[in-house]
Formats: sequence, structure tokens, C-alpha cells
Amino acid sequence: MILKRIKTFLKERGLTGLYVGRSLETVPEGSLVLFPYDPWILNCGITGILAFKRRPAQTADLPIKALQNKVETLFEYTWDRLEANRLDSTEYYLGGKDFLRDMKQACDVLKRQEGFYEVFSSNDYQEQLSALCTRLEGLIAAEEKARMQKTGRLIPEEHEVLSNRIVQLKDILWSLEREVLENIEKIKALGRFEQYGDNPLAVRQFKELNLIFNNLDRLEVRGRDSAGISLFFALDDNTFGQFQQTLQEASLLDEFEARQTGQVLVNRDIRVNRHGSSVALVFTYKVAAEIGSLGDNVEYLRRQVREDPVFQHLIVFPNLYATTLAHTRWASVGEISEANCHPVDNFGVEQSGLNGRDPVVVPEQNREPGIIHVCLNGDIDNYQSLKREYEMETGKAIAGVITTDTKIIALQIEKYLEKHKTLEESFRLAVNDFEGSQAIAMHSDVAPGKIFLAQRGSGQAMFLGLAGDHYVLASEIYGLVEETTRYLKMDGEKVVEGRSGKTRGQIFVLDQNSSGGLEGVTAMYYDGMPIEFSEQDIKETEITSRDIDRQNYPHYFLKEISESPLSVEQTVEGRVAITEEDGKQYPQILLDTSVIPARLESTLRQNKIRRVFFMGQGTAGVAASGCSTLLRNYLNTTDIRVAALKASEFSGFMVDDTLEDTLVVAITQSGTTTDTNRAVDMARERGAHTLAIVNRRDSDITFKVDGVLYTSTGRDIEMSVASTKAYYSQIAAGSILGLRLAQLVGSITDDFVLAEIEHLQKLPALMKRVLAKHKEIGRSAEKLALTRNYWAIVGSGPNKTSADEIRIKLSELCYKTVSSDVVEDKKHIDLSAEPLILVCAAGNREDVVSDIVKDTAIFKAHEAVPIVIATEGETRFDPYADVVITVPEVKEHFAPIINTLAGHIWGYYAALAINEESRFMFDFRDQINEHLAVSVDQGMDMYEIVLDEGFREKVARFYGAFRERIRQHRYTTAMALNMASDLTLLLKYLSGRLPMSDFEFDFGIKGTAP
Repeated sequence: MILKRIKTFLKERGLTGLYVGRSLETVPEGSLVLFPYDPWILNCGITGILAFKRRPAQTADLPIKALQNKVETLFEYTWDRLEANRLDSTEYYLGGKDFLRDMKQACDVLKRQEGFYEVFSSNDYQEQLSALCTRLEGLIAAEEKARMQKTGRLIPEEHEVLSNRIVQLKDILWSLEREVLENIEKIKALGRFEQYGDNPLAVRQFKELNLIFNNLDRLEVRGRDSAGISLFFALDDNTFGQFQQTLQEASLLDEFEARQTGQVLVNRDIRVNRHGSSVALVFTYKVAAEIGSLGDNVEYLRRQVREDPVFQHLIVFPNLYATTLAHTRWASVGEISEANCHPVDNFGVEQSGLNGRDPVVVPEQNREPGIIHVCLNGDIDNYQSLKREYEMETGKAIAGVITTDTKIIALQIEKYLEKHKTLEESFRLAVNDFEGSQAIAMHSDVAPGKIFLAQRGSGQAMFLGLAGDHYVLASEIYGLVEETTRYLKMDGEKVVEGRSGKTRGQIFVLDQNSSGGLEGVTAMYYDGMPIEFSEQDIKETEITSRDIDRQNYPHYFLKEISESPLSVEQTVEGRVAITEEDGKQYPQILLDTSVIPARLESTLRQNKIRRVFFMGQGTAGVAASGCSTLLRNYLNTTDIRVAALKASEFSGFMVDDTLEDTLVVAITQSGTTTDTNRAVDMARERGAHTLAIVNRRDSDITFKVDGVLYTSTGRDIEMSVASTKAYYSQIAAGSILGLRLAQLVGSITDDFVLAEIEHLQKLPALMKRVLAKHKEIGRSAEKLALTRNYWAIVGSGPNKTSADEIRIKLSELCYKTVSSDVVEDKKHIDLSAEPLILVCAAGNREDVVSDIVKDTAIFKAHEAVPIVIATEGETRFDPYADVVITVPEVKEHFAPIINTLAGHIWGYYAALAINEESRFMFDFRDQINEHLAVSVDQGMDMYEIVLDEGFREKVARFYGAFRERIRQHRYTTAMALNMASDLTLLLKYLSGRLPMSDFEFDFGIKGTAP
């Protein structure tokens, strides 16, 4: 009875437990501790990693021999062997599904800490794995060849087994090659193992750090103007003393102390804070680069770690706790700089200078609130008001070089800590202060060994990967799949009944002092109401790091358009077939009831479907237009209405009480597009039949519709923001679906279907021929993309779909406003703008092409720059087009695939050309900055520098090169006319070609000279 009353008392006051004589670091936040023992003095505590202190015992036995045996067993169950032995292919192919699953689990053992260390420290093991990979590569190549030979001759179940098992085998090979062997080389490059040998602690910590860098590399596609990493360690006093002694002996102690003096958190800063018998150290590495390539920032951060002698000495010392947070940024609030790069801390504030006092930096040594590092995705919409409140309440101001809204997060947390709140409560109260949509990650020496996460709103996401050795947190699922397929997803949109009304937003607190899984996760809503998770809340993904890796391509966009023929091939394979009987060929569309349910098939056969709507958003919406064109062609002998609609406008067709005579086909790459999913819900509520063409298996939309047709393998992930290969595959899938629908209503003959299947099967080869011309297409983009400020894309008939899709990509890639028109309309609209016009003409019928030739002549006569995509052998455009890009002959209704591919390639190289011209300007700026820095170091003042002959010659050389580019029209797309004019004049003044007395006349302000 007494215990029950105590439990009720604690629960009513929000206390999580009662303890006696315990250290605060060993009990949950919010606990009541009688007679506490606390060595930390204080009574309180966006990819990231947190390793468990209490990991389950792991066996040291490596499965390498078992893997070798399994690989040899695989050769006994190839497709040819099964056919020779007359064994069931679906059950036995490549050993069977369970056999391959066991192989993958054995590979995962090699990725766990103990197994990985054994391989890392043994050249023999590495050689054995390398030989194993060679065997697997040969097997995969042979089975891929067998798959191609059997295309069209397998029933759907056999084809799916054949394809899926080969995919599983590729995953196993990838895991061994990239996630084990390649990571060993990356880790060796991070550490100085020649200095401390294969130290197990160093290997473990560098393995975790390497994972974070790999994740940043993948997440950079969402933003890359800056990146940073915060590495937190807590050492006991004795170990810290040994570390200092080591630094002393290596003559590094002075550097260690000097790097602790910075007030604004920048690259290579170190924060140190003592808590009783423990010492916290936080190493920060940052880079800010407005211009650069994917991978540059992460490579820079890797070098910083490798070349930091202080960190390299620390890594071999045992720690009490260690946590890591990292972030890659796309700036939205605050300039691109190291000071604004995340993580951001609670240091770097100044006296505000009120009451006539000059601003002074507040001493930061031995700060009572501790060290707080935060990362943010999203925006703090009320940042300015919170900043003013902070300044009024504290009399302090944020250092002027810090302009990111993220800074207020650390300061708000610190504010509540100073009011004697626990760190958990301070974090919760702070995130409640912020308006807008955010995902936030934080760690602090106030609560060592913990990472705090918060997510609210729909604009951002946060995933928590549940790996065997550690938690992996990431703002995209791509950031955790190298280590685990199991995860929790924070749901910041969900509104629930809280402690005092409706509440929204979730908080996770991860505890290193746990054995992982759900045990180490404390979850609550923003109002503090606890969230209880069970195993049923854990989700799994089929995505692997193989699906999302950029591999050797410079950009994801180029990788994905290069993969597009394979995506289309995998979409077509197993869905269509041509059989032969008595010397005659018969077509088959192999879509089962998972795609077209029996009820829908019956409705179609009874001619009860009167309307078919394809819908999507963005590029998927354009693909919907291509699919509707195909189906209209297939149903042209019927009176069934076929249309393509934007999902966001679909509600305009919901005026009827019933849609029972309507089929809605939703098209989406991710399966999570809000407008599309909402429109599907509305259609189902009104009785419509619903199907989806989607790439991701088990995505949201697959649970909403009656049937699903997956593109490619269902795992063909697009990392580039600009979607490409999904578009081509969606149109191919739309053709297959359309053929089957037309068969069911009886509007097409077998001969027609046969011809369509043959063309579908040829599409990948045609696409490869277009890709083979990428250098030729690239040269035209480099030559012409910069010559006109205004661009337009035109196409007629099905090629209006091509024009619409190319317009989207050129806008996304080149940051331009681009129009899309029917060819015939363009001559009536804005030819006076003298635009660059990309004409999509390949695949159009002869009479249409004749008209397009005439329109192209008009474009040329009005000083436009026509670039024509035409069928190979077509010469009529030659007199009028600045460039003719020829592509293979294609059926008119498949033209939106071939024309668009050529347009995507052109857009990619156009973006590179624009970028290259901007590099010319940035490189000159860097040269000038370097010249100024050297001159100042030599004691010259600004007047002397400007009059220096060397400076003037440097400016004059740049002026000459700049003028030549202007003459070639190479800045019309990147620079406004007045800016080019002003820069030309300024360069002439700086090079001494114009008298300073004229400066005011040109710029409206006085110029001065010595």
C-alpha cells in the first residue's frame, strides 16, 4: 500500500522514479534521489552516433569460412543447374531466400565492432574477403546474363525470384566490398595507426567517425554550403592528466590550450570543462564553402581529423562517454560562414554595450551552465523576437559574426539551465519556445553520454537507427542504412491530447548507458507527456547503401540519368512477354491481382469504367500526362474519357457524389507526396477504383490504393532533387498498365500489343544510344547555354510532355525561369525576347515535323537560338537550327522518353557551363584576396596596394579576359546588364585606365585617391 502511494505521488508530480544514494548520472532524468552522490557538481545534465556502454556479448568467431562455404554452395544452385536437375526455381534458386538472408546476416557480423576489428587487424582476413568478392562478382555476372537470355520467357513469379535473388546477392557483395573492405581503407586514412598501431579503442572510435562522414556524404545532396562535426568526450581526471602529459611530451600542450580560447565556435576549436573528478572535451571541425562539389566538404573534414595531432593523441585514451553530432547545411538564415556552420554552441556572447559601455567579450572559462552544442534543420521563425528578449533579459548580445537562428537554441537551453532546470527539462522548454518547423539535435557535458532530439512540423524529419552497437540518427533514412535497417521515425506532425490540451512535437533522449534498442530511448511529447514504444513501432527498410551511393559519378543527377535505361528495363522485365505457338507469336501482359484487383478487372470487362484519371505532382504530374497520352491511343476506339490532372487540383473533380465509374491512377516516386496521397483518399471516399505507379515498396500510398505497379525494382532510389529515371520508368509502367486496361475493355488487337511490347523492350537500347552522345550534347550546351538570358522549351502533340518535363529540369538545374509552349504557339508569344529555344521534334509524325521546320525558320529569323532534338537522318532543320541533336527513331507516343532524355543531358551540361563561368569570377576574387593579404603582411596600406603596379597588372589581365567573355555573350545568363557594366567600369578604375575624378559621375559617390 505504501509503495503504491509513493508511486502515485511521484507520477502526479512528473517524477520518473525514486532512488536512494545513487549518482545522478546513473538514474533517469526527472528522478527523485535521496542522499545523492554526484561527482559532476552540477545537479543537472544531424547525423549523429551514440554507442552503447552495455552492449550484448558478441562472439569473436568470424563467419569468413562459413561465407566461403556458402559462396561455393551458390554455384550448385544457379539457374542452369536448377534446370538441368529439374528443381523448383522459386524454392531453390541461389540457395533460396533464407539461404541468402543467412549470408547477409553473416556479413553484418563483420560490420559489428568486434568482427570488424578482427578483419581490420588481419591482412589475411582482408585478402580472403577480397577473393570472396571476386567469386561473387563472377557469379552475379553469369546469372545476369542468364536473366537477360530468359527475358520474356518466364512467368511473373519466376522472373521476380530471379531478379530479387540477384539483387540480394548484389547487396551481399556490396556489403563486403564497400561496408567492410572499403571502410577499412577509409578508417586507416582517418587515423595515424603507424603511430599507435591497431589500437582497439582507436579502431572503434574511428569506425564510428567514419560512419558519420559517410552519412554526411550522402546527406550533402540536401545541402552542402557548409558542414561541421562535434565530437564530445568525457574523461576521468586521471586519464585527462595522462592525456595532458602526452601532449606535453609531444610539445602540443600550448596548441591544446590556445585552441580553447576562441569565443566564436569555428574550425578546430576545442572546449574543455571540468566537472568534479571528470573533464569534458569537445572537438569541433567546420568548413564553409559557398562554391564547391559534392564530397569536397566531407573530404576537408576528414583531413582536419587526420591532420589534428591533438585529436590523434586523444583517440587512444579510454573515455567515460563519447557522442558525436554532425550537420551539413543549406543556409536559410545567416550567411555562409564557419561561425554560422552547425554545430553552434552557447558561447560567443558580448555585453550589449547599453548605457554607453563599449561591447566586451564575456569571459567563457569554467562556465557553470556547461557546453551545449546544437544542430538544426528548418528555421526558427520567431528568432528575431527571441533574440531581442535574450538581449533585454541578459544585457548581452550575440557576437556580430554569428547570424544563424540556430544560435538561439543553445542560448534558450542555457537560460533554463541557469534557472536550475534539468537539461532534459531545459531542452523541452526551449524547443517549445520556437515557432516554425524544426528538427533539432543537441549534446552537452551537463548530461554526458546523452543525445537530445526534437522534431515538430512537417518540413523536416528525424530517424533513429537501431543498430547492434549504437544508435544512428539522421534527418533522412539514407543516413542510417549502412548500419541498420531498423529504425524509429519521429512524428512531429501528430497532434495528440496532452497534459493540458492538444500538443504536437516529439522529443527523444538517447542514453549511452544502455544496451540499446528501445531501452535507451526516453520519448515524450513537447508538453512532457511520455511516449511508450513497443517492438511494433520499429520500422524496417529494404533500402541499402548500394541504392543511394553516388559511386564514381560527380553528381547524383548524372548517375541517375545514366542508370535510366536499366530502370526502364527492370520496369518492363517480367511484366510483358512474347510466347510462340505453332509458329505464331502471342503477346502477354503479366500483371496479377496485386496490380489490377479482380473487382477492377470485372468492372473493366463489363465496360463500367467511363473515366480514367492519371494524376501526380511535379515531374510525376508530367509523367501522368505522358501516361494519359498512351492510354488515349490505346482506347481511341472507345468513348472512355482519359485525362491527366495535377493532384493538387484533383479536388475540382470531386463535385459528384460518386466516382464508381472512375479509375484514378496516382503516380509518385516516393509514395509520400502529400497532395497525391490526399487526392487518393478523396477519390476512394467517393467510390473510385485506385491504382498507383510508385517506386518505393511499402510507402504510404501503397496502403491507400487497390493495386500497385512498382517501377524498376521498387528500390530504385533517386537522390538527386531533380527526378529523372523515375519519370522514364513511370511512362514505361503507364504503357504496360494501359495495354492491359485496353485488353480488358477489348479496344486493341494482339498484333497491336505485340508491336507495343517489342518497342517497349527496345526502349532501353534506344536510351543507351542517346546517352552515348552525351559529349556531343554537352558541347552544344557549353557553346550556347550562356548566350541567351531567356530560355523556352517547345513541343507538339506528345512532345508537349517532353517540353514540360525538360522545362522543370532546366529550371531546377540552372536556377532559371523557363517557359514551355506548344511549338505553334511560340511564334505568337515572346519571340521579341530572342530566347534560346529547345525544340522537341523527334518522333512526331511527318506532317507535324514539316510544320515544326517552318516554325523553327521563324524562330531563327527573329534572332532566337533554336536547338532541335530530331530523329536521326532528319536534315530539314539544318539551315535554321544552331544545333541539331539527333536521337534514334521512336514511336510518337514514346517520344516523351527519348526527347526528354536528350533534354535532361543538355540541361546537366548547361548547368556545368554556367557554374564554370561563375568559377572564373570566384577564382579572381580569391586571387585578389590573396594579393591583398600578402600586401598587408608586407606593411602596405590600401592606397599603396591600389597604386601598386603588380596589383594593377593583375586587374588588367582579368579585365581583358572578362571583356572577351562579355563579347562572347558568356555572361548573359549569369549577370544582369547593369552589373556587368558596373564591373567593367570598376575594373578600369582599379587598373588605372580611368581618372578617379570621373568615379562620381559613373557611380554616384565620390572616389578618393592618395
